[in-house]
Amino acid sequence: MARRWREWRLAMAAGVIALGAFAQQPAGAAEFKYGVSADVTSLDPQFANLPGNRNVARNVFEPLIDLSPDGRLQPGLALSWKPLDDKTWEIRLRHDVKFQDGTPFTAEDAVYSLQRPETLTNSPATFGVFTKDIVKAEAVDPYTLKLTTSRPLAVLPNYLSMIFMVSKKDTQGVKSEAFETGKGLVGTGPYKFARFVRGDRVELVRNDSYWGPKPAYDKVTVRILPNAAARVAAVLSGDVDAVIDVPSADVQRVKADKNLQVYTKPSTLMVFWVMNQLADNAPYVTDNNGKPLGKNPFKDVRVRRAFSLAINRQLLVDRVLKGLGVATQNSVPSTMFGYNPALPPDPYQPDEAKKLLAEAGYPACFSLTLFAPNDRYVNDSQLAQAVAQMLTRIGCHTSVETQPMGTFISRVNQLQLGFFMIGWGADAGDMGVQLESLFSNPTNNPFRKINIQTYDSPNFWKPLNEGLATVDDAKREALYRQTAQVLHDEVGIIPTHLQVSTYAARAGIHVVPRIDSQLYGFDAAPAK
Repeated sequence: MARRWREWRLAMAAGVIALGAFAQQPAGAAEFKYGVSADVTSLDPQFANLPGNRNVARNVFEPLIDLSPDGRLQPGLALSWKPLDDKTWEIRLRHDVKFQDGTPFTAEDAVYSLQRPETLTNSPATFGVFTKDIVKAEAVDPYTLKLTTSRPLAVLPNYLSMIFMVSKKDTQGVKSEAFETGKGLVGTGPYKFARFVRGDRVELVRNDSYWGPKPAYDKVTVRILPNAAARVAAVLSGDVDAVIDVPSADVQRVKADKNLQVYTKPSTLMVFWVMNQLADNAPYVTDNNGKPLGKNPFKDVRVRRAFSLAINRQLLVDRVLKGLGVATQNSVPSTMFGYNPALPPDPYQPDEAKKLLAEAGYPACFSLTLFAPNDRYVNDSQLAQAVAQMLTRIGCHTSVETQPMGTFISRVNQLQLGFFMIGWGADAGDMGVQLESLFSNPTNNPFRKINIQTYDSPNFWKPLNEGLATVDDAKREALYRQTAQVLHDEVGIIPTHLQVSTYAARAGIHVVPRIDSQLYGFDAAPAK
């Protein structure tokens, strides 16, 4: 089999289970309190795949296959996994795992956990996207699971890393909203649920019967602090021990505090610009007199390349983001499987951009409105203004409109915008998974109503689909790199940077920064 099957077997033989910082730490410290920027909207670990929900759920529940802080697959509740043929997988489970009520975790629970997401209605971010390809799940014996997929799917292990295992006995018939009372909140993880105060906090206590290494802290309190100023104030005052998402404007102030330490890590969140390539007339795009152009300039690759060359990515990172970004032409960080090292960011070449616009028939460019959220990404409003100024330098007439994410995304989903900035990150540890979810459309994914990117090239989909189906790691990685090259050459989107995650922790506490921008209770321990 491919290289990674051997690596996983070696990890199993050595008994290596890397669950954050606590693997080498003694248990017994009192309490760890940390602040998160995303709200917790549901305690049902399978209802809505949103950052705040996952941040809490992963403390209590576990997936079959886990992800390391760098986004690499590693054993979780499953000891091993292998393909039996191109559509059949065998998953072998640990024998020593019990739910927090003492009930053994078995293949029957795994089957139930994989079938449950698609039964949950009205989810704003369904986990069904990760289970939709599984057409049959069978418990061969209490510790062996056999899965059959509708298509060859080499990345099934990555999909499985996104699904938390729940107890069939404790969750069957329990509605998602009832989880707030504690019903169904019986996992296999290192912490147990204690209390939830909506909009304020989730309290957890250590699971002393946990099958793996015990976490360092007896109690964990997750504080919900979406307001950046309040979040920073909480860690500066000692009200919490650590926080996620330190604003760029506060990083230096936090670093200057001798009682705090700042951690950073490039994340999977790619920030990029979308050009509407579907409409005959791109919305909010006109000639310089405000009249319709009569055609969509973004359908011309020369225009798309010109816009890419007009953007000074490194300047955005240095000046606007204050270093909290990595200039990129890739859709994933360098640590993720599939990253293409041969794709450096497009150079800043405004003169070449002007030439390309002239060749495409737009010597004086045209007028357009740039749209962006103003409350979602690091300095998102400032980024939009900076890109508008760069496009102005190549002759474009620009205006900028920013909105709260809720309003903005509604307009995006209805294809109402011609040129806009958005971010996308997939936490499943595989570039193909990220690109498939990013560009999927109603034809190939019933869970995506539209393809908001509107880029839909067969040159892109051919190597990507082949890669998703190829079990051999080396071949799949080559196909992914080919896919990334096509996306670059055709300028399907304009990536500018990968957002850098920032964490701050009190002196004496060590936290593990993660590629998915999350922080879990078991990622913290007293510093040595």
